[in-house]
Amino acid sequence: MERVIQADAEKTAGDQELLGRCRAGDETAFDDLVRRHQQRAFNVAFQILRDREDAAEVAQDAFVRIYRSVSDFRGECEFTTWLHQIVLNLARNKHRWWKRRGRQSSVSLDTPVEMADGEAPMQMAASGDAPDMQTVKAEFVERLSRKMEELPRKFREVLVLRNVEGLSYEQIALVLDCSLGTVKSRIARAREALRENMQDET
Repeated sequence: MERVIQADAEKTAGDQELLGRCRAGDETAFDDLVRRHQQRAFNVAFQILRDREDAAEVAQDAFVRIYRSVSDFRGECEFTTWLHQIVLNLARNKHRWWKRRGRQSSVSLDTPVEMADGEAPMQMAASGDAPDMQTVKAEFVERLSRKMEELPRKFREVLVLRNVEGLSYEQIALVLDCSLGTVKSRIARAREALRENMQDET
């Protein structure tokens, strides 16, 4: 019975409680944090980098950094805000590394892309669709992903944080270390840029 109670407590433990246990040397608490947030870290990295292997590497590196720095984190912000900051910084570094080597990012057609107005599935139409409809959908997906790639990184970042992660403007300001006005302006400009990109080929 005691084990069951302990297991239930671990399931309901908040991030701050888990962090406190990490600082006290509880390895299982850190494992719980990783399990709870690893998919979030991967999703953010992937939406920026559009490469599964590099996104997985960034997510892993993010938790390594968190593990090494957990004693310095005092809870001035939410754990997820700290996680987003680390993931974005690592993704930026990876992106700069690509540019120095002339590498282009890749796009997977089986992964959703989050847009300003919702999610556009990065996948082919169902087999029940007519062939011409499959072609139209496939062409739209390719154009959409290409236009997302053309956005400046700072625009892609705010769209990911707002529309993929669902963060508030205030949370985004903390993650990006900028003013609330800057966040609102950047999101508006990002959405407008994406609309213009999409209209270029219409």
